[in-house]
Amino acid sequence: MEIELIEDMSAFAQLEPFWNQLVGESSINTCHSTFEWLFTWWRHFGADRRLLLLVAYEHGVPVGLAPLYIGNGTTESNNLHFLGQGLSDYADFIVPRDRPEVTEVFISALLELHQSWDGLDLEEIPAESPSRRYLDAAVSSGRLEAAWQTTVRCPYLPIQTDWETFYATMGKGFQHEVRNKLNRWNNRSTGRVEGMELRYVDRREADDTFVDEVVALSDKRRLVDNHRSPFLNHPDLEFLREVLPLMGRRNQLRVGELRSGKALLAFMLAYYWQGVVYTWNTQYDPAYGEYSLGRIVLVRFAEQSFREGCHELNFMRGEEAYKFQWTSLARTNLALRSVNASQLQSVVAATPEP
Repeated sequence: MEIELIEDMSAFAQLEPFWNQLVGESSINTCHSTFEWLFTWWRHFGADRRLLLLVAYEHGVPVGLAPLYIGNGTTESNNLHFLGQGLSDYADFIVPRDRPEVTEVFISALLELHQSWDGLDLEEIPAESPSRRYLDAAVSSGRLEAAWQTTVRCPYLPIQTDWETFYATMGKGFQHEVRNKLNRWNNRSTGRVEGMELRYVDRREADDTFVDEVVALSDKRRLVDNHRSPFLNHPDLEFLREVLPLMGRRNQLRVGELRSGKALLAFMLAYYWQGVVYTWNTQYDPAYGEYSLGRIVLVRFAEQSFREGCHELNFMRGEEAYKFQWTSLARTNLALRSVNASQLQSVVAATPEP
């Protein structure tokens, strides 16, 4: 097996023809490991960082990717990070499910390059990742000085029935509230924007006009309760202005909107990858908070996902209470970080077994 080190944008771009195929064959087969997401992320956030992207070849055929970079040494240390860190909900080595040992080859290659980096800060690795076996072995042998930390749970809902059957399990109280809020909106003569009833819009693409609407809606919410949003962070916003249209063109975007007239009152922005819908950002107009527009848009969005034939609704990282109204299932994300000896024992003890 041969390892190629990629350190510049042009060489990175040449990996596109086979990148997503490797993602689809891997255990980290998620929207945030795709070429579209990670290459665009690097275009926007890689200026003061060093790319350290490894490609494994066997008989000239690519069999794995290690999408990494080294911190800039100023605002962050010279540690190894996965590409996309900060905005990606899931990250890992991209290796075939039936070839997890490719990760061991990557670890050996990284150790040979150890003079380039000081430590590890590998975030959002799924707890069930096959990579853990090889990372654990490197830690146990002393080749890597790091320990696992639990970062967050990621709720998810397998789609195994039709929408009507599933929605019935949400309970009569939940269903009644949704109907009641809709009826109150439609019966409230002064509550309609431009005299129009509330309507749901299914969007598959994004443009600057849509992003501007999302920014404006997010800013309204921020002014009311200081709610945070990546659409209000300048570097993140510029990244999203590029990546959302790209993912839309490649059928990797799903957006549910609630509109009254032309006004956007609530949205659910999600990514789509190989039958899984990943809900990533949602917002509603706080002026109409009494109508539970956030809940209504999620119900309509989930129904659309069921009817489309998707096999999972992934709520991504974060343990907000509304997610657990939909499911009791959750996966755990971990981080492998360099720590000092006094921290090591307590961190390892708190980390779940794979």
